[in-house]
Parts: sequence; structure tokens; C-alpha cells
Amino acid sequence: MKGFTFLHYLERLVGTEEFEAFFQTYIAKFAFKTLTSTDFKDFFLRYFERTPQIKEIDWDTWYYAQGMPPILPVLDQTMAKASADLAAKWYAVDNGSEVPPSSNELTAWSTGQITCFLDSLQIRTADKPLRVSTIKMMDDIYHLAQSQNSEILFRFCLLAIASEDESILPVAIRFITSQGRMKYTRPLYRRLHRSKIGRSIAIKTFLDHKDIYHPICRKMIAIDLMVAIEKPVPSASSRKDHLLLTSIFVAVALVAVAFVRRDRKLR
Repeated sequence: MKGFTFLHYLERLVGTEEFEAFFQTYIAKFAFKTLTSTDFKDFFLRYFERTPQIKEIDWDTWYYAQGMPPILPVLDQTMAKASADLAAKWYAVDNGSEVPPSSNELTAWSTGQITCFLDSLQIRTADKPLRVSTIKMMDDIYHLAQSQNSEILFRFCLLAIASEDESILPVAIRFITSQGRMKYTRPLYRRLHRSKIGRSIAIKTFLDHKDIYHPICRKMIAIDLMVAIEKPVPSASSRKDHLLLTSIFVAVALVAVAFVRRDRKLR
């Protein structure tokens, strides 16, 4: 937060175009090098030595003072507000106090706006999930279950599973078995395991596909689902290979010891 705010402050101080030109020069000059905050300061001051505004910068406060930055950026909240407003509208639709939207406004939204909308809805429905009819109505308008964007699909699956919507199960299962990112798989397995519709499916799916996941991911999901992972029993051929390698290692060690003893006698 402090680093971002400081760079934003410097940009406003010298101007966006000038700051972008500075940054391109900075990257070109110091590519593949390790720098300190003092190096950045010195280069910045040299680059903007003819810009009087830089005399306003209190470097010691920005670099070393505790707490939040002394100057907080004023950010445009327009798009975030639109996302939060839409989440509030669907929450009201679920309560019967609003009618659903008549068009798909998400087609003009960025991924960030859509995920912000779904996150806001997730917060609003933490204690009381949406009704299945509301989830289906939302999907009919926005086609979220068909999204090819993992961030969007992940969030919609969480909402739908919490609502006990059985139609989302094939979508969620396909999602958690087609990629192994713990960021997505672990929360979805947990949500499935806590639901009425997905508890047994979560365990079966994990046991059937556990080998596709990274060992750390596999271990954490097993803990979440409270299932034991059987260690693979080595095959007869692998046991033979292991014995052969052990024998070779022992033979090499004995030869080495014999040479050491011979050298000592010769001395």
C-alpha cells in the first residue's frame, strides 16, 4: 500500500507523461540489477533535477515513518460502486423487493468489475445464501456457469454451491479436475464438502483425481476433507531396482574404504 501510494504521489507531482518516461528510462538503465531505495531516490532526483516540485518530497517520512502514507491517493470508485450496487440489487431480488435486471450489463464490464460484483454478493450472502431460483435467474441472464474465465467461474461456483444448486455440480467438478491451482481447488472442495449436495461427491472426486494435484495441494485438500491418502505400494520391479542401487552403493563404499586403508599402509 505504501509503495503504491508513494509512486502514485510521485506521478501526480511530476505529471503522468513525465513519470512514464522516467520509469521507462529507469527500467532500461537498471534492468537485471539489484537496487536499494537510496538508488531509486538518487536516480529520481537526477532525472527531475529541473523540476521544482520535487523539493516538496519528504523522503524520510515516506521511507521511514511508521503507519499509513502521509498522502493517500484519491481513487475513482465509479466502477467499484457499480459492482456493489448490482450486488445489492440481486440481494434485493432474492428477498423479493426488486425485479431482476432486464439486460446483461456484464457484457460491457471488465473481469475486475465482474469479480468485484460476485465478491460483494458473496459478502452479502455469507449468513444467508441466495435461493436456487435466484442463482438460476442470474445465470440465465449472465451465463456465468459457462464463463471461460477462471476467476469468474470460481466465484459463481462458490455462490451456487452455497445455495445448494445441484445444476452447478458438473461445472464445479469439471473445474476442479481440469486444473490444480490450490487457489481454486481447495476453497471449492471445502465448499462442496460443507454442502448437502456435494459432500460425498467431493470426497469421491478427490480420491479419484488426487494424483493430478501437486503433493502440497493434495495434502491440504485431504486435511480439509478429513480423508486419508494411501501411500502407493512399490511394485516388485521398483523394489528390485531399489535393492540393486543399494547393493551398488554398498560395493562402492567398500572399495573406497579398501583404498583408504591401502594408502595408509603405504605411508
